[in-house]
Amino acid sequence: MGTSKLRESNLEYLRILSMIFIVAGHSVLHGGVEMPLTVNGIFAFIMTQGSRIGVNIFVLLSGYFSVTNVISIDKIKKIYIQVWSYSITIAVVLFAFGKISSWKSVIMSALPISTSQYWFATCYVILLLISPALQIFIHNVDRKIYRRILIILFVLWSVIPSFHIGEPGYSNLGWFIFVYLLAGYIRIYPVKFTDRINVLHGMAAYGILVVLAVITYVYGYNIPFFRENAKYLYAEMNTVTAIACSVLLFLGFRNLKIRNNPKINKIAGCTFGVYLFHDHPLIRKVIWGDLLGNAKHIDESLFPLRLILSIIGVFLIGIVLEYCRQIILGRISYNDNKKSNGQIT
Repeated sequence: MGTSKLRESNLEYLRILSMIFIVAGHSVLHGGVEMPLTVNGIFAFIMTQGSRIGVNIFVLLSGYFSVTNVISIDKIKKIYIQVWSYSITIAVVLFAFGKISSWKSVIMSALPISTSQYWFATCYVILLLISPALQIFIHNVDRKIYRRILIILFVLWSVIPSFHIGEPGYSNLGWFIFVYLLAGYIRIYPVKFTDRINVLHGMAAYGILVVLAVITYVYGYNIPFFRENAKYLYAEMNTVTAIACSVLLFLGFRNLKIRNNPKINKIAGCTFGVYLFHDHPLIRKVIWGDLLGNAKHIDESLFPLRLILSIIGVFLIGIVLEYCRQIILGRISYNDNKKSNGQIT
């Protein structure tokens, strides 16, 4: 999820926004924050609505940028090292401070992809591994067949699940493949009317999704199904509303005319590190429970401000940590290259 020096910054702003969506959702869902029918409870509920949309957007961005480029083994290796470095560091530090006592947790963290310590990272790495085959499909299949396959997958994995009547053949990896193919279609076969979509359209779609979710939650609160599932009815990543919102936001930011901004691109290039830093299963409770403890303040008047500041804080700390990691590994790589060239003895 790194950025290119020549890449315009419009979609990098979206990458940053998407990670903020994800952190906001985790602040509530992983923070054990209850969502009663109060102003604070509804505010916490609203914070959950963007996280899976953020996931969709990350996959759309990856598909859009990589569909015209061959994914190198070096890139996959770098991503694996990035995932591994966060996973093992978090496990070792928590073990050293007595937050975990099981060696099994450390061993599993040393194998983060195969043990799915991060479900997104596991699906993403597999997606990159099979992306050459997907690219062959995208560039060689007839456009009508391509479109037909997208429609079939959309009906099976989005329309039907949206009505809660089943998920035929659905999996997170399968959904990633669908979104990747959708991004490829948008890139290879541009449609004129999509050029008129702007950021306001995307934000309006997101606003409508949130309003629908809040109405359902408030008026269905006394019905267990709606109280327990309202946060996912419209915003689960494979619902029609969520994928539509994701695509509209993507197209809106794609159509923005923003010049290259190296600082924004650098921040955007650190966003995957934010995810790896705060969403390891061993550290969720430490961050959201032990350190921030937002759940204990749900009845306080300043709860919304407290939650917003915690989201910003976790995001910024993640950016700084990833930036430092990139500098350290960059220097190590530089020194290794000098050694291999005989410049260091």
